[in-house]
Amino acid sequence: MKIVMLDLYYRLPVFLQNLAVSLYGLMLYQQRYTGVYKRYRKKYARNSHEDFKKEQKIQNKKFLRILHYAAADSPFYREFYKDVPLDEIRTAADIGKLPILHKDMLRDNLDRIYTIPKRKSLRFYTGGTTGMPLEVRKRKADVRKRMAYLDAYKLSFGFENNKMKSARFFGKKIVADSPKKPVFWRTNYAGRQRLYSTYHLTEENLPYYVADLNRYKPAAIDGFVSAVYTVAKYMEDNGIKPAFTPKAVFTTSETVLPLHRETIERVFGCPLSDQYASNEGAPFIIQCRCGSYHEALDTGIFEHIPAEGGVKLLVTGFDTFGTPLIRYDIGDMIITADKDKACACKSSHPVIAGISGRDTAFLITEKGRFSQVQLSVLVSSLSKTVSQLQFIQKKDGGIHVLCIGKEKEKENSSDKLLTALGQFFGTGTKITLEFTDSLYRLSSGKFQLIVKEEWMKEGKQRSFTQE
Repeated sequence: MKIVMLDLYYRLPVFLQNLAVSLYGLMLYQQRYTGVYKRYRKKYARNSHEDFKKEQKIQNKKFLRILHYAAADSPFYREFYKDVPLDEIRTAADIGKLPILHKDMLRDNLDRIYTIPKRKSLRFYTGGTTGMPLEVRKRKADVRKRMAYLDAYKLSFGFENNKMKSARFFGKKIVADSPKKPVFWRTNYAGRQRLYSTYHLTEENLPYYVADLNRYKPAAIDGFVSAVYTVAKYMEDNGIKPAFTPKAVFTTSETVLPLHRETIERVFGCPLSDQYASNEGAPFIIQCRCGSYHEALDTGIFEHIPAEGGVKLLVTGFDTFGTPLIRYDIGDMIITADKDKACACKSSHPVIAGISGRDTAFLITEKGRFSQVQLSVLVSSLSKTVSQLQFIQKKDGGIHVLCIGKEKEKENSSDKLLTALGQFFGTGTKITLEFTDSLYRLSSGKFQLIVKEEWMKEGKQRSFTQE
C-alpha cells in the first residue's frame, strides 16, 4: 500500500506534492506539538541545568520510574530482571547491577518488549543501519515531551520551531529519482519548512539548491551535516554568498567532522550546533552555544564502556515507556573529555569531546585502525583539491576512494591524491581512486565516511546497509 501511495505521489505535479507534504506536516503537528508540548517546552526553556544535585535527583527519579514500569509492564523485562534484586537499585549509580540489552536482543524480542498496543502508540522506525529497521512504539505524551526538549534547545539559539522558516536536509524521498523539473525540494507550509532532497546533491544540481535557499531565506538550517556541507562547499568554491544569515545550523544523525563545522560556519556566518539522539529513544547529547557537547542527565543515563577504538555508549532513555530501553548497547562511540571539565554555559550536565559514530565504522590498513574523526584530518588537508571523499574498505584489505571534485581538476589532482593517500595509509596498502558525482548513502539518506564493500548495494542510486 505504501509503495502504491508513493508512486501516486510522484506522479502529482509539484504544487500538489507540496499540498500533500503540508497535509502530512499538519498531521505530524497534531501528533507532536499539541497536548503537553507547550507546557513542557516552557519548562525546559527555563531550566539552565546549573544545579548538579538537582539534576541528579531528577535523573534518579526518572530512572526508577522507567525501571519499575518496564519490570511490571513489559513481559521481556519481567523475565530479564527475574534474578535482579530491584529493591537494591535506588539511584542511577546502581544501574550496573542490571544486564545489558544488546541490539540483537531488542530485535528478537520486540513484541515482548512493547508495553502498549500499536493502536495506542506513535510508531517510529530506526534508520536501518543494522540491516533491518526496527519499529519503536511511543506514547504520545513522551513524543511531545521529547519534541519540547528539542525545541527548547533550539530556542536557546534564537530559533522558534513552527514559527520561523527552516530549511531541512533529510533522508525522506520527497522527490522522484529523475524529476521532470529541477525542483529538488518540497514545502511543508503547516510547519514552515522547506524540505530539500539529499539524494540529488550533484555538481549539476547544486546551483538550483543554492538559488532556492537564497530565495527562501530560512531562519535555520537543519538535517544531515554531509548535505549542508556539500551546499556550503559549493557556495564557497564558486564565490556565492548566502542572501540570509540563519540563527544556527542544527545537525544530527551523522558525525560532524572539523572541516564540516569550519566550512559551514564560515559560509553561513552562524554557529553549527550538533545534537545526538535516535529513533529508538536514546537520551539527548546537545551542543550548547559555547560549543560543548552535554549529556542531558534529565533525558537519560549514559554509560561509557571502554572498547576497541574508543568508548562505547550504553543508553537508558527516560521517554521510552512504549518500548523501554534500559542499558541499551546502541552501537555508537563517543570521544570523552576531561572528567571535571566545566562549560562556560554553566550547565552541570557532563561534557564529552564529541560523537565519533558507529562502533563498526573503522578503516583497517597496515598502519592500524582509522576512525571517521581520524580520517577527517586527511579529508581536511585535501579539501582544496576535492569537495568530498568516501573510503570503501575492500574485502581484500585494499581501499577504494570515491572523490567528488571539479571536472577540470581531475587529471591534475589524481597523482597528488594517490601520493597523499599512500603516505597516510601506508605504501603497502592497495589504493584505488574513482572520481564520481555521487557517494554511497544509507537508505535513510545518511552519509558515512567509511563504507565496507560487503555493505554496498548497486542500483539507480548508490546505497549501503550497515551491519
